[in-house]
Amino acid sequence: QLDDLYLIALVHRRELKSLRDLTAEHLPLLRNVLQEGKEAITKRFGVPGSQLRIYLHYQPSYHHLHVHFTALGYDAPGSSVERAHLLADVIDNLAMDSTYYQKRALTFPLRADEPLFKKFQEAGKV
Repeated sequence: QLDDLYLIALVHRRELKSLRDLTAEHLPLLRNVLQEGKEAITKRFGVPGSQLRIYLHYQPSYHHLHVHFTALGYDAPGSSVERAHLLADVIDNLAMDSTYYQKRALTFPLRADEPLFKKFQEAGKV
């Protein structure tokens, strides 16, 4: 069923854990994931790239860089603006400033049962 298509591309470079690790050095890799991912999905599922939402999470659910590919009409968990960063925007931001994601303040939601939320509570930040 293509209405709720949800695929993930894992990056083989294990030292890349999240959006924060990316610099302009990684632009060829990111452009390749974007292009090859769209082409593979079009070939295998017949869904054109224009009908895909392609993004990274921050904070990620696991710390191994990965890219989400979902059908545009599918409201996938974590695809909202608070957590999802479109890969095309990430590429543009890094092309403008190599250290964009090391410097940028990134807002993200946390559930009350998450360990990081508890650490913020303990520190008196919530």
